[in-house]
Amino acid sequence: MTINSKLGRTVAGGLVALAGLASTTLATQAETYAVIVKTVNDVFSAPIKDGCEAAATELGVECYYIGPSEVNEAAQIQVINDVLARGVDGIAISATNPASVARLLERAQADGIPIVTFDGDLLEADAGLRSAFIGTDNYQFGVELAKKVVELKPDGGSVCIQTGTAGSLNLDLRVQGIRDTLGGGSKDSPIARLENTNGWTEVAACPIYNNDNIALSAQQMNDVLTANPDLDAFIAVGGWAQYAPAAYRAAVERVKDRVDSNELVISFGDAFAPQLPLLKDGLSHYQVGQNPYQMGFQSVAALKTLKDGGTVDSYIDTGFVLCTPEQADTCGQQ
Repeated sequence: MTINSKLGRTVAGGLVALAGLASTTLATQAETYAVIVKTVNDVFSAPIKDGCEAAATELGVECYYIGPSEVNEAAQIQVINDVLARGVDGIAISATNPASVARLLERAQADGIPIVTFDGDLLEADAGLRSAFIGTDNYQFGVELAKKVVELKPDGGSVCIQTGTAGSLNLDLRVQGIRDTLGGGSKDSPIARLENTNGWTEVAACPIYNNDNIALSAQQMNDVLTANPDLDAFIAVGGWAQYAPAAYRAAVERVKDRVDSNELVISFGDAFAPQLPLLKDGLSHYQVGQNPYQMGFQSVAALKTLKDGGTVDSYIDTGFVLCTPEQADTCGQQ
């Protein structure tokens, strides 16, 4: 049995309430697959839910989409415990704390429950617990974020990298991709920190961790731009600050002349609807977006395949989109 392939689509968010069973009209005996996100309350999660439910409808199963109301390691662990107690036919998860999550997935594996990860993978030592990782090539995601910066600032300069929660494997890989691209490193020879490496230096107090807090991320960006008036590049591995568009505009418009002249280059992860007007208005140079709808869809499809005794590829790439200001009206739309 092969996994169904569908064109991905990006869906602008809105808040999603803590999810119970998806609204399908299936018999109670239908197979149920849990899709566990880091938080249900962000713009990234809504299209995951849409993809999960679409796959469930197509395959005649149930999507049990669930996660904490905010990014919290302990809360996600409780969600996993609840899912295991409830009983499901398969589990797909984006791990907030990969090591802690793995310990619970050992129980699921022992019970013969198929497991896949999406977006946030397990540590390499625990990769045998899941049959597939579904999502973006996160290292390459970081590479793409840095490419535009290198193009516009070939002589290097000072840079600040913004990321989310410390220890998030997917985000750490993006940061590594950025450092290696700016500094001339590689996966085989990774760069720990940019210290006049290939002309690039990370400013003090960076990288900055926003703990997936939107308001904090916008304030952090404002503070970095204020404290470093000659900063050459700001690279965010996710869209947090841009999800607070008014605060983001206020921060960047103060230095708009530097942005317009490419003295300050801004490259941001994600390409959701709230971000694209900022890109169109020249408040960033580049956006690298993911395909969360496909993460949700392919997670359920993979679990169904595994449940039926089939096999899936160990890595299912959901791809990403690359957006410039000239493409802001159409980027990510299919």
